[in-house]
Amino acid sequence: MFMDMLVEQTHHMSTFDSNRDKHMRYTDTRIDEQEKRISIKTVPMSLVLKDSKCKSYSFNIMDTPGHVNFFDEMTAALRLADGVVLIMDAAKQETNLKN
Repeated sequence: MFMDMLVEQTHHMSTFDSNRDKHMRYTDTRIDEQEKRISIKTVPMSLVLKDSKCKSYSFNIMDTPGHVNFFDEMTAALRLADGVVLIMDAAKQETNLKN
């Protein structure tokens, strides 16, 4: 959902309707991902983001699954990354990562 919010903040498109009850899921492209509302496969995305001084930066971002069953998808993406933004659901309290 983090990447979906970044897309909505950086793109002005008519598909963004504030009256919709569902957010667009740009990185959950598979039908099973959309039904379960989780990421199963890693999806890359490039965005141009501006800072407070209107300087533009290109970010290559990967949405990776976080569940331990899809650990191989996440570790493959981490090998390519320069940095990581880790977003966890504190309510579930599932922390099985050891590396």
